[in-house]
Amino acid sequence: MEVSSEPMKILHLADTHIGYSAYNKLDENGINQREVDVYNAFNQIVDFAIEKKVDLVLHSGDLFDTVRPSNRAISFVVGQLLRLSNAGIPTVIISGNHETPRLRETGTVFKVFEHIDGLHLAYTGKCQTFEFNEIKVHALPHCADKERFETELDAMKPDKKFKFNIAMLHSAVSGLAVFRMNEFNELIAQDSQLNRGWDYVALGHYHEPCEVGSNIVYAGSTEKYGFGHVNQPNGFVMLDTEKGKWKFHDMKIRPMLDLRTIDCNDMKADDIASAIQSNVNKANIEGAIVRQKLQDIDRRELGLLDMTFIHKITKDALHFELRPAAKEAGQKVASQDAAFDSLEREFITYLAKIVIEGADPKEIEALGLRYLAGGET
Repeated sequence: MEVSSEPMKILHLADTHIGYSAYNKLDENGINQREVDVYNAFNQIVDFAIEKKVDLVLHSGDLFDTVRPSNRAISFVVGQLLRLSNAGIPTVIISGNHETPRLRETGTVFKVFEHIDGLHLAYTGKCQTFEFNEIKVHALPHCADKERFETELDAMKPDKKFKFNIAMLHSAVSGLAVFRMNEFNELIAQDSQLNRGWDYVALGHYHEPCEVGSNIVYAGSTEKYGFGHVNQPNGFVMLDTEKGKWKFHDMKIRPMLDLRTIDCNDMKADDIASAIQSNVNKANIEGAIVRQKLQDIDRRELGLLDMTFIHKITKDALHFELRPAAKEAGQKVASQDAAFDSLEREFITYLAKIVIEGADPKEIEALGLRYLAGGET
């Protein structure tokens, strides 16, 4: 399927993490509400693409949240991609680190979509190119092998036979620590590898929309997947090939609120509860995901907090969590609804905190990660 040789409107998105779920709230159909929120965000973008008659959609990785998404997640994505196909909008998707199997024999969910007309997929660890008349897209998916990623990225160069060259990849960017997700399997592109005369570089992986360099752009994520993203906008990018300019489009999604931190030093439990109520009353928490930090709280007063009262005043929120930090020797107290990272990241974090006598920590880490990946030990 080809597009017109006229200037193109290109929609760039990434990190949709379809299948993500969190908290215990279900919708009217018994489906995790956060999972539904993620579906709704993706649906919004497809609606926009069809309504505005965009010429091309680029998804820069982490379409799914896991290597093995549920049948419901797969079915939803098939339906949305068919909507784009039926509207005559070609789509290019590269795999990200969340959906790339670490073992070759695991297989990939992307094979399910190969029959969809107008859909162009890159998921084998090799750069693939797709031509749309005067535009050439160079799509590099996530690679399980970092050396292979380096080799493929080094070989990527604009094709001078085309008026507009776009590079797509899913990675962190070196030299700029802020553009990393600190995931154990993340790939890192060198700045020099991206500044090769591309007309546009469509990046995925980092969840905040930003321009790393001239027309080297992270679209950001389409939803918030934890309080680490609380202040980040969420949406997608529109690129105009005629002007060579891009613009970020913010989306309406479920609000996530970090209430003003309460300094609990020398405060009694009743006073702390009143301060929480005051914060809640000043915010619109209806349907929101809300966190309340309690700084320097006495452990005894924490135990005396009237949780029934707190649940009552926060019942309109989709999710409310307390994040207390006790003042004894700077020790931290996990919230009741503490969020956990992937097993692999939790494992690495745990190893960093303990001493293993008579063993090489790096060897233990390698064996553990291999076990979690399903390999033989």
